[in-house]
Amino acid sequence: MKTPIGWLALLLAAGVACGGDREADVTPAQPSHESHGTAQPAPGPAPPAPADYPVTPPGMAEVEIPFERRQLTGVRVEPLAVRELTREIRTVGLVVADERRVRRIQTKISGWVEQLFVSFTGEAVRSGQPILSIYSPELVASQREYLLALEAFGATEKSAGLDEGDRRRLLDSARTRLRLWDVEASHIAELERTRNPQRRMILHSPIAGFVTFKSVQQGMYVTPEMELYTVADLDHVWVWADVNEDEIPLVATGQRARIEVASAPGERTGTVSYLQPTVDAATRTLRVRFDVDNEDDALKPGMYATVTIERPLGEVLALPEEAVIDTGVRKVVFVEVREGRFQPREVKLGRKGAAHHEVLSGLAAGEKVVVSAQFLLDSESRLRGVAEPAHGAH
Repeated sequence: MKTPIGWLALLLAAGVACGGDREADVTPAQPSHESHGTAQPAPGPAPPAPADYPVTPPGMAEVEIPFERRQLTGVRVEPLAVRELTREIRTVGLVVADERRVRRIQTKISGWVEQLFVSFTGEAVRSGQPILSIYSPELVASQREYLLALEAFGATEKSAGLDEGDRRRLLDSARTRLRLWDVEASHIAELERTRNPQRRMILHSPIAGFVTFKSVQQGMYVTPEMELYTVADLDHVWVWADVNEDEIPLVATGQRARIEVASAPGERTGTVSYLQPTVDAATRTLRVRFDVDNEDDALKPGMYATVTIERPLGEVLALPEEAVIDTGVRKVVFVEVREGRFQPREVKLGRKGAAHHEVLSGLAAGEKVVVSAQFLLDSESRLRGVAEPAHGAH
């Protein structure tokens, strides 16, 4: 009887040992039933990366290129650095005459043109040079009135029939009428000396320049409302140019600009003198006026000019323009994280300068960015980005 009881004790001991092992296996698999009988919350999504943390664009992966293949594909990198960024604005302008240096010549009396001293458009004239002469019966009559008033003023009160004050007022009125008709003081003095009315009146150019308009012919009857000549001083001209809407904040009065004209070799300097207050609704551009010296008369109204404005933007972390792959949704740059290993990086860019962009986030100074053959890297990165999730699913 002792033997069966001994065997039973052994069997019970073995069962306890096996049960303990099973408890040890089950316990880790059921963590939700521990700790006061309440379920533990499931782990949430990972916290977002900081704004300046490198972001790999979705659907893309790192690319590794052996040295030999890198040489064949022409992959080239350039280290990022802080540099002075300058925005260059280039546009096309039109040379026109400075409106402040244009004079229109008209007569204040009616009459017939007896002689033209300037006979064709484009002729150069000097300041004070005779332009044309006009015979005017009104002018002859006014001169005779002045001579009568002059004689009356010199006569005695008894012979003139007027007191001295009336005679002086009559003389002053006749002289004023001649001056209002632009009869020069020298002509009035000559009239007083010779006591002989001049038959014609001569008009003079008020400025030096070129005749840009002429409407009069010899023998023509002219009246005060007619424009006879237009003379423009071209020693100083304007250049009108159009600036795109996004470039308007970069242009201000007083800025200097380079002015180049194909038919007038050499570089000239212009100054922004005026910005129109409204934007052209059709072209979304703003007209800007530049003042340009033209003492050699090389710039002719009607010429086209190339206008270049450089606006300093300060020192910034600058990314070469050719390094950027613009997908339309995001901007991607490839960074060499170690020898032969290239990581796609989404970046945020700011202002654009001459061949460089301002980096706002995604890159740091000293990192090496790919500046050539990056589109080959982009293709391979997208292929790997599709293949790696599919491989991980198995």
